[in-house]
Amino acid sequence: MSGLADSLKRTTWNFFTGGQLTFGPGAIGALTSVLLHEKLQRVILVTDQTLFDKEIVSQAKLAIANASASAEVFSHAVGVPSTFTCADLLAVAADFQPDLFVAVGGGSSMDLAKVAAAAFGTGAAVEDMFGFDQVGHRCVKLACIPTTSGTGSEVTHRAIMQSPGNGDHTFLISQRLRPDIAIIDPQLSLSCPAEVTAESGMIALTNAIEAYLVRNFYSFPEDMEHGLPYEGSHPMGDLYAEKAIRLISKNLKRAVTDPDNLAARSGMALGATLAGAAFSSCGVSLVNALQFSLNAKFKCKHGVANAMVLPEVMKFWSTSRQARLAEIAAYLGVDEASGLQPADAAIAAIEWVRDARQQIGIPESLSVLGATKADVAEVAGAAILQDQLIELSPVTPHVDDLLKILEASF
Repeated sequence: MSGLADSLKRTTWNFFTGGQLTFGPGAIGALTSVLLHEKLQRVILVTDQTLFDKEIVSQAKLAIANASASAEVFSHAVGVPSTFTCADLLAVAADFQPDLFVAVGGGSSMDLAKVAAAAFGTGAAVEDMFGFDQVGHRCVKLACIPTTSGTGSEVTHRAIMQSPGNGDHTFLISQRLRPDIAIIDPQLSLSCPAEVTAESGMIALTNAIEAYLVRNFYSFPEDMEHGLPYEGSHPMGDLYAEKAIRLISKNLKRAVTDPDNLAARSGMALGATLAGAAFSSCGVSLVNALQFSLNAKFKCKHGVANAMVLPEVMKFWSTSRQARLAEIAAYLGVDEASGLQPADAAIAAIEWVRDARQQIGIPESLSVLGATKADVAEVAGAAILQDQLIELSPVTPHVDDLLKILEASF
C-alpha cells in the first residue's frame, strides 16, 4: 500500500500568472500605452461612488482619453458584489460594447469587473460560474488597478460574489478570471484612510503567511482535466510569500501612521500584489475559512476578522509548521530570530502579529464584533464545510479545533 501511495504523489507544481504587470508611482498613466498597444477603443470603468468623486477615476479617464478611446463609468461597486450588481454592469456593457473592462478600486471593484468580464458576450449566467473551473474563455480584455494594498485581486484567479437569494458569499475560482493587465500605482493609495490601510494590510499579511504555511504541493493528488484550485506550498510561491511578508512587516505600521509616506505605500502595494500571487497559486486555509464564516455571521470587515484569528491559527500550526514559522519570524524582522530555537522563533512570529495588530488599531477580540462564546459553534461549523480551504491546512482540523481557535480569539 505504501508503494502505491508513493507512486501517486505529485512530483510537479504549477505557477500561473496573468499577462502584463506595471508597477510604480504614476503607473496609472500606463493605461494609455495599454490601449494603444492592444488597439482598444472602448473602455468600461468599474469603480465605486467614493472613488468616482475623487481624482483617481479622473486620472483613469484622462489616460483613456490620451489614447483617443471612449469610456463608460459604472460606479456602483460596493461591499462583496452581488449577482444583481453584476447583472446591472452587464446590462451597461451590452449597450456600450467595451473591448476592455478596467477595475479601479479595492477588492469589490476588481472582483465585480473580473466576473462581469468573464460573463460578457458569452451568454453564460454568473451563477453557472460559481465554484472551481466553471469559467469559459473570456472574450474581452480585463485590467485591474488597485487603490488599496490588500486582496491582491489584481493578480489572482479568484473572485467573491454574493449568491442570489440568501446572500451567502460564494467563490469563483478559475485561471480564466486572472486579469490580463495589472497596473499598481502606489500613489493611488495615498488617500486611503488609516483604518482601511490597516485592515487591507492585515488581509495582505494573512494571504502571505497562509500561503507560506499551507500543505506541500506533493501531498495533493493530480487532476489532469481541471487542475487544482490551489497547488499547495511550492518554491515559487514561497519566494513570493517571503518577499511579501518582508515588505508588509517593514511598511504596514508606517503606512498607517504616516499615510503620505510614498515609500511605505509602495512597499505595501508591492507586498499585497506579491501576497496575491503567492496565495492564488499555493492557497490560503483556516484563517480565510474562519473569516468568511465570521463575516457571514457578523458582517465584519475581512481584514478585522483575519487579524483576530490569524495568531491562533498560527499557534494551531506551530508544531507541524514550526520550522516555517521560525523562518517567518525572520521575515517579519523579529530581533535575533536566527539565534532562537525554532519553537521560540515560532512563538515570536505569533507575538509579532499580535503586537502589530494592536499597534495599527485592529480590534483584538471577537467580542468587538458582538460575538459571544455561544456563537462560535455556529461559526466553526460553517467554516469546517469550506473544503477547498480546509484541505489546505497542514494539520487536518476537526470542528472542535476551529472552536478552540475561535474561543482563544476572545
